Amino acid sequence: MVEEGPEAGARARVLVTHFDGALDAGQVGHMAVSQVLRSLEVARVATFDTDALVDYRSHRPFMTVKNWVTTDLLMPQIALDLVRDDLGTPFLLLHGPEPDFRWEAFADAVWELADASGVEVTVSLHGVPAGSPHTRPTPVHVQATDRALLPEQPQMMSAIQFPAPMSSFLQARLARRGIDGVSLLAAVPFYLTEHSHPAGASAVLTRLSEFADLSLPVGDLERGAAEGLKIISDLIAENPDVGRTVAALEQHYDQVTSVEGALSLDPLGGGRSAGSQAPAGPEATKDIGEVIEAYLANMTKRAQQSDSAGRSPLVDASREGADDSHGAGAGTADSIEEVLRRVAERRSNPNGPRSSGGRHRADRGDDSE
Repeated sequence: MVEEGPEAGARARVLVTHFDGALDAGQVGHMAVSQVLRSLEVARVATFDTDALVDYRSHRPFMTVKNWVTTDLLMPQIALDLVRDDLGTPFLLLHGPEPDFRWEAFADAVWELADASGVEVTVSLHGVPAGSPHTRPTPVHVQATDRALLPEQPQMMSAIQFPAPMSSFLQARLARRGIDGVSLLAAVPFYLTEHSHPAGASAVLTRLSEFADLSLPVGDLERGAAEGLKIISDLIAENPDVGRTVAALEQHYDQVTSVEGALSLDPLGGGRSAGSQAPAGPEATKDIGEVIEAYLANMTKRAQQSDSAGRSPLVDASREGADDSHGAGAGTADSIEEVLRRVAERRSNPNGPRSSGGRHRADRGDDSE
């Protein structure tokens, strides 16, 4: 199932995972991984047998035809790469299409590779629909296999059940063998979930940087987010009805975050605080989509063209010292040392007191949450 690459056995403490095909509203995880692969030093650790794992009807090979002659056939690939950040710190990146078959066998193979590399924690990247307007910073919520890994963040209003993506399944299986996992969930405006959302990708990369003490490039994503915000805002400004709908979403967001510290991941904004105005309904959402559809389609096409061209993005000085605009609303992530220390304490004394996670930016005077 696994073919070793030139960097087989390379050591790294963090394994980042993303699989195309599930739980990725706004293509947040896909864009974040594409940014990393384009921008940083990458070497192959292992390649998986996609013929045994992937249904090619769901992830079809890409064929190139020139002058009526087939010249290339690009097959889907699931790969484990060694990546070095801008300061040379190594981490592992597992990426590709989500496997359709043999999930247990795949998890076993990943565990063997992770164990051989000394991996201590896995991190997956996702976008999830939320009742937030595009004009507000992107909150990033944290899900984990152990409570000790969680930062201080608002409690869930109730338990939820949903079909598990491979990243979550993989974390659950690896946690049984001593490698815990964290999922970073960027809240994507529910009317933008079918289109590229660079603000969400920037937010999860920034949060990953904080958590794993990595120096990751976000400059291109920030520029894309700023460009998208301006153009969408200009388009909405020309339609008063849609403008009022967005204003209602903004009011709801501000009221909820000022009271609860973060927005619900319910796409219709469930869990409103007392006295808050209900968010826009399906008809208003449809209006927003109609106004910005042309631009979003063009933005998505450009992103896909950029991916296929494999262009190296410009190095942006703003990748260092990211501020709240990258992902305000979810707090500063604890360092990997801190969360692993808490996990060790819990396992040695399961009945002892629970330590809390890091404090929010909101606790330091930032009212964006």
